[in-house]
Amino acid sequence: MSFTGLYRHVRDHLAVAEVPAEVVFGRREIGKQINQGPNRANRVVFAPGDDGGSIGGYEAPVKPGRNPRPLWDWTFVGRVYVWAYDPAAPNDEVANWESLVELHDFVLEAIHSYAAGFYRPSAPRLLGTTERRFGEEVVFLLENRQPVVATPRPRREAPIQGQGQTFLVTPNGEEQGC
Repeated sequence: MSFTGLYRHVRDHLAVAEVPAEVVFGRREIGKQINQGPNRANRVVFAPGDDGGSIGGYEAPVKPGRNPRPLWDWTFVGRVYVWAYDPAAPNDEVANWESLVELHDFVLEAIHSYAAGFYRPSAPRLLGTTERRFGEEVVFLLENRQPVVATPRPRREAPIQGQGQTFLVTPNGEEQGC
């Protein structure tokens, strides 16, 4: 469940739900003005890493017996920026706040439908503390657990048979069975 896969899913999910928001990916997209959605603002940005540049950590795999074999689980950290605006009431903080909450809820619903138990939002905070701001914007951290897997190895259809004995197939070669 990669962060880019999550971004694509949210983008497509919001498009199907006809939510009028632009969904973009990348750290450079945060400060851009050309990637705004309809009626200006109305934008969601997925950016890798937190504000300090950390992109998470490694933990023991949750499901170690799968093929391909997971070596570690990478708890990846990214930021999600949600910026919304109500064009019918540009100076009404209540209307802009309600627009932000609605878009925020659509985004979290889309994330949940993709990642279910493998994500955790945290540390939401408002951006833009000036008196005359355009809409409302919130950023939150998103921790997303994804496996780091070993190169998959093909499995044999059946154990090797040799003169009535069954051999075991190991990474070091074939060994006699018990």
